[in-house]
Amino acid sequence: MIKNIAIFFKNILDWIKSDLCIFRYFYDALCITNNNIILATPLILFSIFASTYLIIAPANKVFNIGIILMLFFAIMAAFFSGWFYTIKLAINSFDTTDFVKPVANTPEEKESERQTENVKGDVFYLLKQFPSGVGKYFLEYFFMAALFFLFLTFVILFTYKLGYMLIGSIGISRPDLFLALSTPDTMVELIKSMTPEQQIKLSQWNLFFLLTTTLYSFVIMFWAPEIVYRKVTVFTALVDSIGKLFKKFFKSLTVFAFLMFIYFIISILSVLIPSNIIGFILTVLYFYFLVYAAVLIFLFYKKEFIENEE
Repeated sequence: MIKNIAIFFKNILDWIKSDLCIFRYFYDALCITNNNIILATPLILFSIFASTYLIIAPANKVFNIGIILMLFFAIMAAFFSGWFYTIKLAINSFDTTDFVKPVANTPEEKESERQTENVKGDVFYLLKQFPSGVGKYFLEYFFMAALFFLFLTFVILFTYKLGYMLIGSIGISRPDLFLALSTPDTMVELIKSMTPEQQIKLSQWNLFFLLTTTLYSFVIMFWAPEIVYRKVTVFTALVDSIGKLFKKFFKSLTVFAFLMFIYFIISILSVLIPSNIIGFILTVLYFYFLVYAAVLIFLFYKKEFIENEE
């Protein structure tokens, strides 16, 4: 009996590790993240720097707000261009097969082979390559950051207009509504002062905003890797990435749903367990999840849209 159970779980594990199973991506992304956890360092530093910048930036005039946004987009572009490039290198260094590698013939193949050996031999190699990614992709990610927030603004305005028609007014002003949706603490304070009918409508508004912003995130999921792997313009990358998304719709949806499920679990735990120690652990876990999510999306993109098309 025990032997049969062991064989059953071994067969399941072998199936998960096979190239025919989409869960192979989940497993490989976990291995890549664990082998290159140094990728979390730029992410943590960027989060601290960006948060500090937004707090101390003097946004008291329209002109100042414009300058602050441009500098913030530049900071984002510098980070994402270097970070996504190092993620690409980490994925390239991960050997998912047991076969002998083919001999590198072209200069590109030889350079890729050299980078692979460097990643495996030097734990800090990825960080050393960060500036190279900034030099290669800074402009593309600058415009991507600007367009991302522009499209997000349209999504929020569209959601508000459509929600007003479908759900109706809650009976509070628009600034108070957006403030309530911004943080859990402000939402709790506002909910305590509302009637049961208003509370129901506020929950509907919250779910509606969550639905539209999640859908927006899903649609642009492959925008970033499209820029790194294809080296095309921002608009071309956006259009092509959306086309690829629908080309592998169900597989893409599975990957996205898996990541959203993990994010939901972490968020629920952070709310249900108000402890400083647990909060610190969940913060570390959250940064690990962000690295894992980026690696998984880039790995899925490479395997499904780069290697399968060659």
